[in-house]
Amino acid sequence: MDNTLMFVIGSVIFVAYISGYLMMVHRQNQIQIEEEKNQSLFVGKTDEVDVDGIGNYGRFPKEKVAKKKTKKNPN
Repeated sequence: MDNTLMFVIGSVIFVAYISGYLMMVHRQNQIQIEEEKNQSLFVGKTDEVDVDGIGNYGRFPKEKVAKKKTKKNPN
């Protein structure tokens, strides 16, 4: 009798955990779909090439400044 009761209680807890997990995954999936719909409205305003989000810093290198040659003092 004790084994059957423990099995039923464990099964109820397991089913509640799995159903809660699946509901959470479904809810987050719906939120993600909604965010993708909202982002599609702003596609023309974003920069497709800027994948890191910090701007044009990595895409266009800085111009290198030529070093001035100096004469060494023999003193």
